[in-house]
Amino acid sequence: MLLLVLGSAVAAMAASLTVFTAAYDSSRVRIDWEVNSETDVTGFDLARKGSNETSYSAVTSVTPNGQRRYTYYDANVFRTATGGAPTPAQVGGPFTYRLTIHSPGGDQSFLTVLAGTPSSVQRSWGTIKSMFR
Repeated sequence: MLLLVLGSAVAAMAASLTVFTAAYDSSRVRIDWEVNSETDVTGFDLARKGSNETSYSAVTSVTPNGQRRYTYYDANVFRTATGGAPTPAQVGGPFTYRLTIHSPGGDQSFLTVLAGTPSSVQRSWGTIKSMFR
């Protein structure tokens, strides 16, 4: 008697990303993401990179709380490392945001590009507000 058993090992992914967007919202950037399920999701990491930068900078880490939809406001996108007003060369747009979803089965990373460039009014207002934080 010959018994043949066929099977496949499929790695279960922790979540499927259904929404990941970034848009200007006054003097900051609004980042939204949504997953279909948070089963086995241990965390989310959001990072940002300007077109004139070679690597991503950490923006925030979020612990999943069961809501599946998240919003983060990046109020520091127009600030320099010293907190001063950026020059046009330092603005570095367009910006790419990277969302990494962590799980025991492995990490998944997704990218979204912030469309367009902010107006000088948005950049100036963001700089003025950042001086009072």
